[in-house]
Amino acid sequence: MFSRQTVAPNIRWPRILSGLLLLLLAAAPSLQAVQWQTLFTAQDVRDDLSTPAGREAALAFCRRMHITKVYLEVFRDGYQADATTLGEARNFFRRAGIHVAGCVATTDLGKPSTGWKIVACYTNLANREHLASIFRYAASLFNEIIIDDFFFTDCQCSECSAAKGSMSWTQYRDRLMVQVSRQDVLAPARAVNPKVRIILKYPQWYDQYQNRGYVVDKETALYDRIWVGTETRDPASPHWGNTQQYRGFFLYRWLSQIGGAKTGGGWFDPYGTNAAFYMDQAWTTVLAGAQQVFLFHYGSLISPRYQAQARALEQAEPKLEALSKLVGQWEGIAAYKPISSSPGSEPYIFDQVGMLGIPLVPTATFPAKAPAAMFAEYAMHDPQFVPELKRFLENGGTAFLTEGLAHRLNLDPRLAAYGSLELPKGQLIETKKAGPGQIVIFSDALPDLAKVDSEDRVEQLTPDLRAALNQLREAVGNFTPISPDAPPRVAVFPMGGRVAVMNYTELPVACHVEMGGMASTMRTQVFAANGATLASDRETLRLPPHSLIVVE
Repeated sequence: MFSRQTVAPNIRWPRILSGLLLLLLAAAPSLQAVQWQTLFTAQDVRDDLSTPAGREAALAFCRRMHITKVYLEVFRDGYQADATTLGEARNFFRRAGIHVAGCVATTDLGKPSTGWKIVACYTNLANREHLASIFRYAASLFNEIIIDDFFFTDCQCSECSAAKGSMSWTQYRDRLMVQVSRQDVLAPARAVNPKVRIILKYPQWYDQYQNRGYVVDKETALYDRIWVGTETRDPASPHWGNTQQYRGFFLYRWLSQIGGAKTGGGWFDPYGTNAAFYMDQAWTTVLAGAQQVFLFHYGSLISPRYQAQARALEQAEPKLEALSKLVGQWEGIAAYKPISSSPGSEPYIFDQVGMLGIPLVPTATFPAKAPAAMFAEYAMHDPQFVPELKRFLENGGTAFLTEGLAHRLNLDPRLAAYGSLELPKGQLIETKKAGPGQIVIFSDALPDLAKVDSEDRVEQLTPDLRAALNQLREAVGNFTPISPDAPPRVAVFPMGGRVAVMNYTELPVACHVEMGGMASTMRTQVFAANGATLASDRETLRLPPHSLIVVE
């Protein structure tokens, strides 16, 4: 294990702390408890809500799970739910004191995309007319409608190719999906029901947004609210993309920075999970600040296959609600991901960095006033990035650069004063003076330590990897609380004087936190779940697998 490190006494804490204040993405922690929500898909409406007995069983589930809001889906997979059944179910839940909204999943509309077959070609006029008719129908029944995360296209059919012309596919889909939103979703719905509010749910695969027509700045401006997909599932599963659990936090905070008050809840499901992985999603969603948690969906959660997940959540709800009252004032290293930016050779790299116990504050705008920031190949989407980076360093900032980005910046004459930005052969990390500032370049081998392969194996820490990770954490620890000795896949979430630590591994962990600048190392436990404890020395955190602790 790493030896504990103390923070150097000459760190410029007033400047650092003032910079961190500029990165806070929320005010004081909210005292509002979590609002639990679920969805009845169009098929659930047909199969489970068409009889009095079915509705009573659904209500009993909602009572047991403390669900206070339900969404009744109008359309999914080519099936449109019956208006009479929808109306009866809507009125039934309302009489029971449960809030009700509608939902649309834009799947199997008609002509499919040439890519992902379940989604539509939106160049096709018949599909667009069908889409408009669905939203007119939904708005006639509900004053609020959420759109599930299939509202995109990757079609390259002859219609799309002709309409695209000389534009890139990214440019065409950007323009197309904004136009479809205005003309075929919002306009027809509001024509029928001027009071209707429409929510767009963004999927968790954010590195592909720009390739499939999700334009988070323009679409967030158009829609009344946005929802965030925080589903991560089993990180060992290639079927689900080997998704790091930290992604739920990173994406929710990134979209919150873009959406502000429009940002609603987090949404996850039981697929590709056991009870522990399912609950990882819940803990992470609440840690990210979601006050509304959307459980997809009723039909799955009552099935024998996923009842263990539902029971685990039911048992943990009081703890999750208590945690929700502690979160806020997130701190860490600014992590710059411009809107619609491509990851280059580093897909979802910030998810991996967060799983190294390095706290991140996601931002879609260049963090000019931050004392330290992390930059990956995403930054190359910003045409002003190099001059911005140069000014950042001239103002005394510390820039953490991924190996991939450093390779792309190397030999840029605008940065010539800082010398080569390539990592020397065989070296995993290098720190360079950059005028008043400094540059810390780290190898891709460090984020790779967070990866889990299909056989549940992780990369072992060699002496060189251990030393490099320790060096990176020490540099990060100059600016934010960290755990200097936690293994990879233990995440740290500093929050305004408190620090949450989540063990996402399958093994018990003992580690410490350093809150930089504090004379005392004594901690006070303010929250714990799944057996996590603060040891009697009031320094050591003991974390069983998939457990969480908050100390201050």
